Amino acid sequence: TLDDVVRYYRNTYMMLSPANDELLLRYEYQKDHSLLCEDKFTYDSEWLKNQIRSCLEFWLGEREAAYVHEEERWKCRFCQYATVCPAYTDNKGMNANTSNDSKAKEV
Repeated sequence: TLDDVVRYYRNTYMMLSPANDELLLRYEYQKDHSLLCEDKFTYDSEWLKNQIRSCLEFWLGEREAAYVHEEERWKCRFCQYATVCPAYTDNKGMNANTSNDSKAKEV
């Protein structure tokens, strides 16, 4: 049963030694599993808690979505919501959800 599986993993987890604070993130090519990059970083429990809290606030409707930083906007080209996102502009500097013939109204 599911309870048995959970109990097994919980017992196995309790027998493991604690992890180090230094973690290793490996990026591998999906096709052949060749190594693309490794990134070592220190585990920060406060940062992780803040990230989880922020995500929960969004998913529970307690805050608006946050837009990506300017240097990360290239990712918007691959996002299915780019056409309705007020932060996304196409490569011509136009807002993606306004046409070339219209101008945004000033309030």
